Amino acid sequence: MDQESETHTSQVLPDGYRAALVTAITVFLGFSLYFLRFWGLENPGQWTGRGAFAAAVVVIGIVVQLVALFRSLDIRDNDRTRYSVTVKIFFGGVLIVVGGVILAIIVAAS
Repeated sequence: MDQESETHTSQVLPDGYRAALVTAITVFLGFSLYFLRFWGLENPGQWTGRGAFAAAVVVIGIVVQLVALFRSLDIRDNDRTRYSVTVKIFFGGVLIVVGGVILAIIVAAS
């Protein structure tokens, strides 16, 4: 095996990595959408500026997760470097949603 072929093979993801990432993204995306639906439609009470801000943070996190899902479904995501960026985008989206949920808890408690 020549060095170029060896380098190319080492850059390709092992089987199952992309599928696992797509599964993780859709699970968190489903939770995020469900929480937004609850917070926006089923939660009793009036909307406040702080509540709208918490919802906006969750929406931003959902958009970031959708970007990660779009990237993970792209065939180019078989490259390790691109895959690593996609994973970081996904975790960024999760952290943003978690921040929005924490804000929503604080708003609901006050």
